[in-house]
Amino acid sequence: MSTMKAIVFHKVNDMTLETVPIPEPAPDQVLIKVAACGICATDPHILHGVWPGGFPLIPGHEASGEVVETGKAVTNLRIGDRITVDPNVACGYCEFCQRGKVHLCKNQKPFGVFAPGGFAEYAVIAATHALKLPDGMSLEEGAMCEPASCCLRGTQMAKIKMGDSIMVHGVGAIGNMNAQYARLCGATTVIVSDPIESRRKLALKMGADYAFDPTEPGLYEKVRKLLPDGPDVIMDCAGIPAIVEEAVKQVARGGTVVAFGVCDAGEYIKVSPSYINDNELTICGSYNNPVTQYPSIQAIASGRLRVKELISHYFKLEEYREAFEVFGSEGTTKLVIKP
Repeated sequence: MSTMKAIVFHKVNDMTLETVPIPEPAPDQVLIKVAACGICATDPHILHGVWPGGFPLIPGHEASGEVVETGKAVTNLRIGDRITVDPNVACGYCEFCQRGKVHLCKNQKPFGVFAPGGFAEYAVIAATHALKLPDGMSLEEGAMCEPASCCLRGTQMAKIKMGDSIMVHGVGAIGNMNAQYARLCGATTVIVSDPIESRRKLALKMGADYAFDPTEPGLYEKVRKLLPDGPDVIMDCAGIPAIVEEAVKQVARGGTVVAFGVCDAGEYIKVSPSYINDNELTICGSYNNPVTQYPSIQAIASGRLRVKELISHYFKLEEYREAFEVFGSEGTTKLVIKP
């Protein structure tokens, strides 16, 4: 067999299911048979031209699978190994890589973003970025390791410590995992906000203390009744600039606002530098997954981070249009394609 089925983005708003050649692994790569690949908000953003991508592109970067072929130089993996993909392969020689900031590498060509990804029956990835899954972890959970590792980075940037309070806006799979990590890091009050009722209910089931509908009046009045000084951390996982702008006003003195969700590049917020100074606020982003994939695998394997309940729908490759149409709608959290 020399061909496979794959979803292909040809250009903005142009995607098809095609038969394409199965890729051959380079000496330092492995070929995997893809078992599962989650749909991330980045994928429709690439399709609709909001986020850059390398057209034509086989998208999908939240992948897991089984090694079916190894390159000649690969020694750490064998055929049959079950793996999860770390999609962000850094160059190793730019100044950011040399300073240990591999996630900010200037020359990255991420799997599923600028290199062929996991919305296909087979894919290739550098052997250094194919991490073995522990016995007992399902391949479906393996597909959740990359988004979980990005969320761990968000928690690290928030510097959450024992006794802190946090409010997470947007509790799809990403916001839900950020809320879970906050609890694991010691947060004693976890508040979430989402307009979709099913997501609010799931967040409460997964450990959040309070869940509010932001479309109802008086959101922060309700929060202030629980936390008179405001939350220590407010994290936007919805990618809405107005949320970030309001969070700067509502976070506790000495608090942190994390812009985690992907906003459109042309959108801006208005903040007062004087207010930031007077209240000693921290406003930060959270980008990629620098050396957070392995601990996330362990968190999932141990059962401390619950991800399987976050997968609401599975789709075949042939159902790709339906998958992209329902993404983000009522009753959905994580959508996973199973080639």
